[in-house]
Amino acid sequence: MRDKILAYLKNNKHHWWTISVLSGIYAICYLYSQNYYLVNSWQQLSEFILWMIVIPSLVVTAVSFLIKQQNDGVKNLIYSSLFLILTAINLSVVIYMGWRWKALIAVSILILIVSWFFGKHYKKLVVVLSMMTLFALVKFTYYYFGTIATNDNWVQPTEITNITFTNNPNIYLIQPDGYASKTALENSHYNYDNDTFYDQLTQKGFLFNHTYRSNYGSTLTSNATLFTAQHHFYNNGIMDNELPDARELIMGENPVLTTLKNNGYRTTAVLQHRYLLLNHPEVFYDRINIKPSDLSVLPNYHYDADYVNDLKTFMNTASNQPQFYFIEILEPSHITGKENPDSNAIQERTNYIHKLEGTNTQLLSIINHIEQEDPKAIIIIASDHGGYVGYNFTEESMKGTTNEIALKQGVFGSLYAISYPKQDSSKPLPKSSINLFPHLFSLLSNDSIPKKDNSSYQIIKSGKQKGVYKYYDNDGNATMEQTH
Repeated sequence: MRDKILAYLKNNKHHWWTISVLSGIYAICYLYSQNYYLVNSWQQLSEFILWMIVIPSLVVTAVSFLIKQQNDGVKNLIYSSLFLILTAINLSVVIYMGWRWKALIAVSILILIVSWFFGKHYKKLVVVLSMMTLFALVKFTYYYFGTIATNDNWVQPTEITNITFTNNPNIYLIQPDGYASKTALENSHYNYDNDTFYDQLTQKGFLFNHTYRSNYGSTLTSNATLFTAQHHFYNNGIMDNELPDARELIMGENPVLTTLKNNGYRTTAVLQHRYLLLNHPEVFYDRINIKPSDLSVLPNYHYDADYVNDLKTFMNTASNQPQFYFIEILEPSHITGKENPDSNAIQERTNYIHKLEGTNTQLLSIINHIEQEDPKAIIIIASDHGGYVGYNFTEESMKGTTNEIALKQGVFGSLYAISYPKQDSSKPLPKSSINLFPHLFSLLSNDSIPKKDNSSYQIIKSGKQKGVYKYYDNDGNATMEQTH
């Protein structure tokens, strides 16, 4: 091997694949090792191969043909520049999840200057990148077969899919992201009076459970439980960045959508942004307002669809079947995710409250339209988790456990309200997201459905306390118990 490397460094031959293929393979391995569940669709992989390997290879092959009569100095300059520029582009894309045009132009100019003087040494960098690529391939292979391929499917067959409804009203589930419960909003961290909003909904016939909680602390982990009515315990404590296949469960075939379709419902997803579609999951909904052509190859959640008008259009074109609408609004969201110099709990609270007030206006507008056009429908407003107010940034909550109830409320306390003319106000409402659909299906079937465990869990991702902890028990009591 050593002799072959030395021979490669000494000769004047240039191999197209060292210029174009190596950096593409390295970048793809890096991307999939760091963010597998954001890019694990075949469509995304094929496009990465096209743009990072195939097209650069065609370019390098064409350039090689054009300069084959040039002297070694020119060839070294061209090949060195191409190698470094392609590597810079590929790494920029996978590290920053997008194009940094100004930086890439500046780097390309610098590369041309460096290659003018040191182009004949570029093969040494090729050897270094070859070793890095080999290591990246081994690392990804170990990660894939040690984590991905061995991942157990935690979703089990469930009795709810066999339920037969005796009543089939249209159903609207509106999910404002990160909208905290009244109990949380009134604690010392949020310190916000939202009674005007509650009063407006009460006048419209809504019932509230102000102690309603999410069972998990993020959109994906919470909704995976919401649409399966099952616990996953953060993939039994081995979750890395994201819950495995969460988007496939939420947007694809799941026990809740199966139950609704078994009872004749036509299902519609109305999304404000592309967050639940980042990795191009197979969609089980009959209708959705974001088309495959609207998705980006790189995971970019921002889309800002005109979801209110999309909802109105879907309502106007609905068939005579009973309808289920899942309306996801990524507002008011939560405090900033990662630590930065500007993140502090006081400012984050101010920003959150401002967004919450805007969300109130949007929710009332949507509800008014539904009530006007579909007065016999069930309308449920249920957020996926709290706003994390009290922390400086959301990831701070995963750095260590807390016994402070106000902080726990900030993570798990969630808005829940339901408007259903046939709902008996004396009957208890669901305590947590895992029981939202079992409760709803019980109303629609006039049958008793066993309640699921309402416990809420937090994951600590680093440090001596690393693991999964129960923060609330089934009865809603704050606790601290490591489970995984």
